[in-house]
Amino acid sequence: MAVMAGKDGEIKVGTNKIGYIDNFSINVNLGSAETSQIGKQWKEYIPTASDWSGSASGTLDYADAAQKEIVDELLNCTDQLITGEFKVGPTLTLTGSMIITSASITGSHGDKVAVSFNFQGSDALSVKEAA
Repeated sequence: MAVMAGKDGEIKVGTNKIGYIDNFSINVNLGSAETSQIGKQWKEYIPTASDWSGSASGTLDYADAAQKEIVDELLNCTDQLITGEFKVGPTLTLTGSMIITSASITGSHGDKVAVSFNFQGSDALSVKEAA
């Protein structure tokens, strides 16, 4: 069994690792369409298109090249496809094209300034396992 620890994860935008990210999530949705018939008690479904999306958050570091790229894209309303790479552990990496759809910068007295962002995948999310 290859149990993974969050401490081994990382996120990259293109080739730049995003610094100070302390959590991320990726959601994969498998589509379905109802094809039920009148007179039947149970609904029926067929598989349709799938998609993926996610979010990440951590400590704001505007000097970090990858964080700066994400924040600047949003502030300049640049919604271009970028490559995201999510290292889940030492042996598993997920990669795909994505659009950053929103970001939030928050701070309070006595605490760090935090950054979080959401993204929408475009096309398939690929899985790479290292030996």
